Amino acid sequence: MADSIRMRFCVGEPGRFISHLDVLRMVERSVRRAGLPIEYSEGFNPIPKMAFASALPVGITSEAEYVDLKMKTAVESGEATAALNSVLPQGFQILEAVNLPERSEALMSIITTAQYQIKLLQAVPGLETRITEILDQKEISILVKRKNKTREKNIRELIDRLTYDDAANSIFLQCACGLKQNLRPMDLLPFLGLSIGDVLIHRTALLVKTAEGALLTPFEAVKG
Repeated sequence: MADSIRMRFCVGEPGRFISHLDVLRMVERSVRRAGLPIEYSEGFNPIPKMAFASALPVGITSEAEYVDLKMKTAVESGEATAALNSVLPQGFQILEAVNLPERSEALMSIITTAQYQIKLLQAVPGLETRITEILDQKEISILVKRKNKTREKNIRELIDRLTYDDAANSIFLQCACGLKQNLRPMDLLPFLGLSIGDVLIHRTALLVKTAEGALLTPFEAVKG
């Protein structure tokens, strides 16, 4: 049995206002409380060998967060899941897990795509027209500030799919998410005539796009 475990976990309503850094610390504490034999880095300030897929923006719930845990000794994925779920705080739960083969690719390096459900808190007239207008454009720019520098970013090229479901009163977004390109759903809201207070955003999937264009879950992408 391999020493690494890949886990999918959810972030519920109580946990959506917790920053990614605090989620990382919470998982670290929970792993210790669960008594799992997590491996630590060497050096003066050892840190647990955990790797997350993609930071979840504050305010968003999710059923598709992933973390890889490197253990000192092999632990069966079901055993680790039960141990962690017994100590995780409200709003967090491990949904499934697998033991990884040796030399599996890092989560952060393989994730390319995310899917979101943007639930409207009330009906919004003209929304389908706005979606059509967005998809008809080749460029939609926002200003991004990093290290005291501001630049324009074209977010239209990051949108793979954008649809509206009247029955669910929800917008469904598939977009770039990863090390190379990333779209935060809230950056799209102003172009839809919406603000963060008008919606509830839920991440439904993190996916890996293959060279052939197929979309796989981080579990399906494991080679072994």
